Amino acid sequence: MSEPEQQRLPLRTGRGVVTLLAVLPLVLAGFVIGYGVGSGDRLGPEAPSAWEGGDGTVDHRPLAASFVATEVDEPAPEAPAALPVGNSEDLGIAVTHLQFALDESTVRPDHTAELRLPVAVPPDSEGMIVEVASVHPVDCLCDLTAATAPPYGTVWDVAEIDSSTEEIVFDVTGAINAPGRYGFAVTTPDRNAYFELEGVADGSGPALRTVSVPVPPTDPVPPTAPAPHPGYDPTATATPGESPSDAPSETPSESPTASDSPSESPIASDSPSPSDPPTGPPVDPADAPSSTPAEDPSPVPGLPADPTGPPAQPVAESGQAEDQLSTCITGEKLVPTCGALVGVAPAAHTSLDKEDALLDFERRVEHPQQIYHAYERGTSKLFPTDAQIALTEDPDNPRTLFLNWKPQGATWAEIAAGDPDTDAFLDRIAEHLKADFDKPFFFTVHHEPENDVVQKKGSGMEAADYAAMYRHVIERLRDAGVDNVVSVMNYMGYLKWVQKPWHEDLYPGDDVVDWIGLSGYGQSLHDDGRSDFGEIVDQTRGEIAWPGFYHWIAKEHGDKPMMLAEWGVFHESEYPGHQAAVFQAARYQMAHYPRLKAIVYFETPKDSNGGRNSEVHLDDDTLKAFRELMRSPYFDVRLRLD
Repeated sequence: MSEPEQQRLPLRTGRGVVTLLAVLPLVLAGFVIGYGVGSGDRLGPEAPSAWEGGDGTVDHRPLAASFVATEVDEPAPEAPAALPVGNSEDLGIAVTHLQFALDESTVRPDHTAELRLPVAVPPDSEGMIVEVASVHPVDCLCDLTAATAPPYGTVWDVAEIDSSTEEIVFDVTGAINAPGRYGFAVTTPDRNAYFELEGVADGSGPALRTVSVPVPPTDPVPPTAPAPHPGYDPTATATPGESPSDAPSETPSESPTASDSPSESPIASDSPSPSDPPTGPPVDPADAPSSTPAEDPSPVPGLPADPTGPPAQPVAESGQAEDQLSTCITGEKLVPTCGALVGVAPAAHTSLDKEDALLDFERRVEHPQQIYHAYERGTSKLFPTDAQIALTEDPDNPRTLFLNWKPQGATWAEIAAGDPDTDAFLDRIAEHLKADFDKPFFFTVHHEPENDVVQKKGSGMEAADYAAMYRHVIERLRDAGVDNVVSVMNYMGYLKWVQKPWHEDLYPGDDVVDWIGLSGYGQSLHDDGRSDFGEIVDQTRGEIAWPGFYHWIAKEHGDKPMMLAEWGVFHESEYPGHQAAVFQAARYQMAHYPRLKAIVYFETPKDSNGGRNSEVHLDDDTLKAFRELMRSPYFDVRLRLD
């Protein structure tokens, strides 16, 4: 963006004003005494023993609070009067960033946590979706811009707000798993909506409320009784009556369950204000917290009230604060702890050697592709092939496979009922995998099934038959001892299908689906070259009652990571700059989609639907834009296959 076009601070946003304020003393105090990334000795497995105390209910005020905006190159103020979220003409895409410090004096291992965000300027629109995700806490928000913002980690909760919302309450219990510093990003996938949270002036505004469960009396303890305080239990759940939450993940990659629907998300009308008496588990009278959040005389709970006195020794960062978010890596089910994977289905609809085409694509775009998407059919050829396996064994360029299998020779209903030929092939695949390929890989069955549904009783190809077939395949592989399959439910994504009454019947079930995938394409002929990346991820149409696939996943399957299992932008000579424009837009529109954890490009010189070309090297500007997209910090993820 050229200097004359660049927006400068201070700025007037959609309906509120974002003003410059002096940095609050609490922010300075927090950084002066050593809350830098990696400061002190790492606690590691000793972290639970540091959480022996805890004062019941505490409202932690932000160590720092600011925002990033795609139309502003320079950092925003660290302590603005308002914190914007959404899309506005002045700011572009705005994301609020918050950081908190927690130590053993204010939080116990058995706890719940809520991020409580008072709304200063509500949205004009109804039913705006808002999400909260973990981000790595940076040394200083004063250096943060949209270009340098840390990539999103786990999405912990989702809420729906409207013009009457006064406060948003997110359940972030799963994010807090050890003493340390925690960063959160507040985002929205709504590309035409905007609102403002209260800033941190005068000690008000955002708060991280933790409710610690007291340790029961320990004297006397019978010799045969269990230890009164066994330490941190990562599977601990909330007591009835507390805010709904999921247990903290035992592994960095597990995603907690977010609210299943907006109606279950805490919003202003049903939520107490920060000053209301907190709800929580029964407590021992000796340990009962105050009916109001415990007052801490220090600027930050757990830090000295007098900044001129001897500096406190902060607890070293652990858990989410450092281990899982300082470097983005894949964990269980190949879910990145932060950021998103990239991949390609190369030379599709051609006779070219696909493995060679993958290597050519990587050289062309100057970025390794961590996911190789390959298509298999029928029951005659075992997969993965030797050539596919070889691609995953390159130590310099770690890759995984996305194997897309379309069974043939039997209907969905017949396969679900145990078609002998299909079952025999699945058993051969299972033995092959156990003997020859033990790395985790993505796998889908009959991708884009919408186009093949025959919703007629007895056809064997009804939507419910697909779900039963998918379940049968995954369960048979699992029962045969295959434990490295990461299952993907891959929807076609065309809006004409979401209107069908059978669309919901396609979903096989959360227990057999690890990721939800979407095939989406930018087609410049349909919209005069104005479609962008957001329309691919979350397409809607005014006359169709469909929230968009990203919205649908957030509302109905909040614990599932999302993948663009296929995406592409078709070249049209009438709009020669369209491909480059979409790739450029994707770099900043990723800010809308924290649960989008993988994008896999579909590269073809001639697709099966009219000969459209999605190659990224048709002109220099398009190739340059795609290379720049690949260099985005969102895609700086280390693929770990051990």
